[in-house]
Amino acid sequence: MLRPESEAINKRFFEAIDELVKRRIIRGKKTFATRYELNWGNFYKLRKNPAMGFELCFLTWLVRDFGISSQWLLTGEGEMFAKRVVNQKSPV
Repeated sequence: MLRPESEAINKRFFEAIDELVKRRIIRGKKTFATRYELNWGNFYKLRKNPAMGFELCFLTWLVRDFGISSQWLLTGEGEMFAKRVVNQKSPV
């Protein structure tokens, strides 16, 4: 079982994924999973159960590849998207 802070990070992770889909930066959640070679079934379970932990590299991908703010992702403070995107890849 995760601590409440970790569950909140998990929730923000999927909130960011949803926003990327909404903005058409990625096609869908399955596209994200496929891009990073994640098992779709396990990825789906993570979303349904925020108490499950996931690898920290998942957070790195959002920050590095999609411009999600690390401060927002970890603390919930500030804007979801960083003001400057360092290494954004082309849309998926």
